[in-house]
Amino acid sequence: MDRPVATFVAVVFGLSLTARATVYMDDSHQLWPLVVALALTTSGILAIVVVPGDPLPALAALLLTALGPITCLLVLPQIPADQWIMSDIWHLRGVTVILCFMAIRGRPWYAAAGAALSVLSFTVWSATTDQDTSDGARTAVIILAPVLIALLVAAAVRPMAEVVFALREREIERAADEAMTEAVTTEREAQLRALDSSARPLLEAAAAGSHFTDDDRERCALLEERLRDTLRAPVFATDDLLHRATSAARRRGTQVILLDEGGLADEALAVPVRVALIDELDATTGGIVTARALPPGRDTSATIVVEEGERVRRVEFDAAGQVRVEVRNGDVPDLDYQAVRSIVGG
Repeated sequence: MDRPVATFVAVVFGLSLTARATVYMDDSHQLWPLVVALALTTSGILAIVVVPGDPLPALAALLLTALGPITCLLVLPQIPADQWIMSDIWHLRGVTVILCFMAIRGRPWYAAAGAALSVLSFTVWSATTDQDTSDGARTAVIILAPVLIALLVAAAVRPMAEVVFALREREIERAADEAMTEAVTTEREAQLRALDSSARPLLEAAAAGSHFTDDDRERCALLEERLRDTLRAPVFATDDLLHRATSAARRRGTQVILLDEGGLADEALAVPVRVALIDELDATTGGIVTARALPPGRDTSATIVVEEGERVRRVEFDAAGQVRVEVRNGDVPDLDYQAVRSIVGG
């Protein structure tokens, strides 16, 4: 009942009820009570499909329960007591539908009370207008049959529906677990294949007692750094372009430290940080470059610090992706090209 098609059906039913009410308004003593009753009834029909929650919230159920007697008080005094026909009591058609679906939405006792109050209101009106009370009660009992059927259907369907929904939720959770397990397995297999292709030749050479050249030792050192980056900075280590820039900088004698504490989970924030880090690595020929993704929830999401002797360049990225650059020569602040360009552009 929370699907768009249910809202569409409710709107169509409300329009049909409005058309029926309009036809029989000419014979009424006063028009405004019928308009109010029509507004209340159509609002109740929409509320059945629009109001969220299962079961239906108690306040909404209480208001819908009162619709029967309230619309009877509004409509019945406006129709001729001695010449009325079934079409004159059009409001009971809408009230009956509301009560039936209120039972389906988990409020059966409210629906039963609403039907009983509607019958009582109709019976009192028949008695006070010198009509046959039994005829009035017998006419009003027409409400009880559909409501009783709705109560029986709700008693049979709702427990089954709860089981179906529980099974569906469990199936969704199981599918999510399987997808996560598959993703973890796929990633682990990819990591194992990469490790096998990069580390196995060196390990086999070491196990065979082969003589290691300086190039081999450099390869071992770079591989060690690569594995360390993969473990403690996956947000940086998984990017191929950044990996190549990192390896090239390390070959030039730059010490590169990568740290990931989860602050770049959003790829939109991670991409500019990686690009800036590649630029910093390509520009270094020594010193220390430290890139750190800070923990989530902080104003600063990532920092890049380049230390070359006394000169320290610090690049900060805030949570909105804005960049702040600070350069110091020892204890003396200096202006960086990007900082100057930012000031001029501002």
